[in-house]
Amino acid sequence: MEHDLTKRRPSIIPGTLPLLGSWTPTIPSLEEEECSAGGTLLSYLPPISSYDTKPVLTIKKFSSPTIAQTSIAHTYGICLLDTDDEQLIVCDHYNNRLIMFNSNDGSLIDIFRQISVPESVCIRPNHPQQIYVTKAHSLNLYDIEKKQIIQKLGSEESGHANNRFNLPCGIVVDPGNGEIYMCDSWNHRICVFSPDFRYVNRRWYLHRWEQPTFKVKPNFIAINEKQECAVTCDDAPIYRGAVYVFDKMGYIKKIYDHETKKPGPCQLNVPQGILLDNNGTWLTVCYSDQDARCVERTVIVNDDEDQQQQDEKITYFRSKELKGGCGLAIKRDQTIIIGDRDDNKILFFKQKADNVTK
Repeated sequence: MEHDLTKRRPSIIPGTLPLLGSWTPTIPSLEEEECSAGGTLLSYLPPISSYDTKPVLTIKKFSSPTIAQTSIAHTYGICLLDTDDEQLIVCDHYNNRLIMFNSNDGSLIDIFRQISVPESVCIRPNHPQQIYVTKAHSLNLYDIEKKQIIQKLGSEESGHANNRFNLPCGIVVDPGNGEIYMCDSWNHRICVFSPDFRYVNRRWYLHRWEQPTFKVKPNFIAINEKQECAVTCDDAPIYRGAVYVFDKMGYIKKIYDHETKKPGPCQLNVPQGILLDNNGTWLTVCYSDQDARCVERTVIVNDDEDQQQQDEKITYFRSKELKGGCGLAIKRDQTIIIGDRDDNKILFFKQKADNVTK
C-alpha cells in the first residue's frame, strides 16, 4: 500500500499535456456527476443454497433477423444496464466486441464492434446508455447509442504510471460520488479515479497475507454502502487465489483463501466475478474448481446485543453445467447470471420455487 492514499494524483489523458497546473484535454471533460448514494448497489444477496443447480436459460449460439448466427469467444465481464428491461452486456473477448442480450429470454439485441479484447464492463450510474469498459491497457467510457468511445484513459501499450495500465480487468463505480474503482491486474493494484478520469484519488497494491514481496493479481471488484470493497485475486498456478475485503481507503479488513488459516480460511481456486451486498455478504465464481464453482460468504446476524463480533458462514455451490466461470451479475428478481469463459456461454440461475424471496 502506498503512503498518502488520499493525495489526488493527476492522470494525463492520452494526447494531452499538463500546462502550468491546468489541463487541456482533447476529449471534452465529462459533466459533473449527479450522484445518488446506493442507486446501483446490491442491497441483498440471497443464499446461494436457495438456487437450483440447473440453469433456467443458457445462451451459447445466437442470431437475429439482421445478424447471422454467431457465438462468444471467451466470456469475460458482464453487467446489467440500469434500465426497466435490464439488458445484459457481455464482453466477447476474442471477437473484439460487446454484445447486448435481452436478459429475460436471451435473445440478441445488438453487437458493438471494434472494441479490442474487452475484459470487463460496468454501468455509469444515472446514465443508462453509457458504460465503462476495460480493454487492452485502457479504461474507456462507451456510449451505447452513439456506438463509440467518448472518453479514454490509458494507451495501447502497458505501463505503470498513473495513466498507464497493464491488462486492467474488473471495474465498479460508487454511485454515491462517481468514483471509479479498477483492477489494474498485472500491475497488482487497485486504482480509484475521479469521475472525469483526471485524477487517481488513491491506489493500493495487493500481496499475500503477511508476505508483502509476493504480489497477487486482482481480477474483479465490488463495493457496498458500508465503505467496503471485495476484490478477487490470484497468482495462478503458484497461488490459488483469495477474496480480499478492504475499506475504501485500501486498508485490509479480512482475507479469505484456502492457504491462510488466519484471518479467514476459505476454499477458493482462481476466483473471478464477485457480488457484494450491503450486509457484507459476498458471492464469487471460481474459474478453476471442479468441486466449488461458486463460493459465498454470508453474514449471520447475532441477536445478542452484547456480542460484538459477527458470525459468518462459507457456502459452496456447484453446477455441472458450469465449466469455467468468470463474469457475474444479478437481476432485480434475484436471477444470478454467470459468464462461462471456457464453454463460451451465459448461464441463468433462479432460486428454487420454495425459496424465492418476496
